[in-house]
Amino acid sequence: MHLYHTLAFKLITFLFIALIVVTVGVVYVRVDAQNTIMERTIHDCAQRASTFAKIALHQGMQDNHPEVVQETINSIGSAPEIESISLYDKDGRIAYSSDPAEVNRVVSTDDLACAPCHGGSSDFTQTSSQEYLRIYKAGNGHRVLGLITPISNMPSCSTAPCHAHPPEQTVLGVLDVQMSLVSMDQHAATLRNGVIASVFATFLLLAVVSSIFIYFFVHKPVHSVIAGTHRLATGDLAYKIPLTRKDELGLLVKSFNRMAHELLRTKGQLMEWSNTLEDKVAAKTEELNKVQAQILHMEKMASLGKLSSVIAHELNNPLAGILTYARLTEKRLATRDFSEERCVAMQKDIHLIADETKRCGDIVKNLLFFARGREGEYRQADLNEVIEKTLRLVHHKIDLYEINLDVHVPTENLYATCDQSQVQQAVLAIIINAIEAMHEGGRLSVSLHRENGNAVIRIADTGVGIDEEDQRRIFEPFFTTKEEGHGTGLGLSVAFGIIQNHDGRIDVESTPGKGSAFTITLPINGPASYRQENA
Repeated sequence: MHLYHTLAFKLITFLFIALIVVTVGVVYVRVDAQNTIMERTIHDCAQRASTFAKIALHQGMQDNHPEVVQETINSIGSAPEIESISLYDKDGRIAYSSDPAEVNRVVSTDDLACAPCHGGSSDFTQTSSQEYLRIYKAGNGHRVLGLITPISNMPSCSTAPCHAHPPEQTVLGVLDVQMSLVSMDQHAATLRNGVIASVFATFLLLAVVSSIFIYFFVHKPVHSVIAGTHRLATGDLAYKIPLTRKDELGLLVKSFNRMAHELLRTKGQLMEWSNTLEDKVAAKTEELNKVQAQILHMEKMASLGKLSSVIAHELNNPLAGILTYARLTEKRLATRDFSEERCVAMQKDIHLIADETKRCGDIVKNLLFFARGREGEYRQADLNEVIEKTLRLVHHKIDLYEINLDVHVPTENLYATCDQSQVQQAVLAIIINAIEAMHEGGRLSVSLHRENGNAVIRIADTGVGIDEEDQRRIFEPFFTTKEEGHGTGLGLSVAFGIIQNHDGRIDVESTPGKGSAFTITLPINGPASYRQENA
């Protein structure tokens, strides 16, 4: 992680910016306040000097002693920080000045000394005592504070015998006191530098202390938490962050260590489960196989129960013929008449008895083959023969329901790798359902063909059909639309499981009132598991 991405760096940066802003603000406020105080102090000094000068000059001016007035101005102008002091009369002439070169110089109304009264400049600030204050830079570059004080016409001035002024003249002249700000500026610079130095020293001290605090109380604990998460990410769930604090970070570390402990415990349980999972899966698989075998056996027994009545009817006819011709032959033998004609007749009867007996044997053989087929054995099976044997088992029921049978199988036998007994059971279950759906007769169509490497068996009837809602459930175990006692609800479910185990599928098309069509699709080369085992 880059330094500028760390939390400590962001906190220190924010703190430094905040401290700089506060420091600059403090410096500005303090320096500005000091400057204001010092300027106010100089203004007070100038005001006092102006007041003192007016008092000192009053008597000399009233007595009309110019030399006394000039001496007084010279004395005041020689005082420290006094740049100059000048006295202007009403005509703008400098009557007296601490600078001899300025005496008798006539100034216009635009001059700085005349501007306050004549409105020619905005550089002056009028004080509460009707004085005018300005600060400007002198020719040598240092700052000067000038205070313009109007000299008002006093009653004593208008009654003086020597130079009386008329009462309507309110202002006799102005007193211009200019004080140098050099010492004040030097002192202010010293104070300003001191303030800046002290404030920035405080800033540096706070910055260092804050950085140390953030490093030890934020950066290091957070770094410990990050290191712990990295250890946890690498799989070291036993690692605990060595940090004991009572603040939010301490609570976070406690939660982290607790989480790591829970993960370690859960990992142990998962490892224990994974170590025994194979045995548990094998046991559950064996249980499922047993249940599946039981379901297959139950459905087969149910199918055998249905077939038993069909076989009984199927065997009745040949057995009745056998019994009839056996008794007839017995009677002929009892007469002891062995003529050629009698022998030929008995030979025909015995041949008929043999044919009917063979027919009974075939029926029983097919029934036994279905009942005791070799389940779970994948081999090459003739699907033509599977369909033929299945139809033989239900032939009597087809005749009983007066159903027209259409069979379409390829002329060359179609072979597929499958469990022949189970496939025959699935086909039988679908055909029996189709027959029972046509109580009043109809047409049963059975076809077999090859398509894209699959064997496709299609069984269609013209029975009652299946509505759309029931089509979604017909392959569920124990679901049946037949009346109670006429179905177990396992036939189609078992057929679906058998075909699915062969990596095949069963598709249904049905329209209520028009019939149904079941299409069985089987891989000719057998299921994928069989191909992998025999690769």
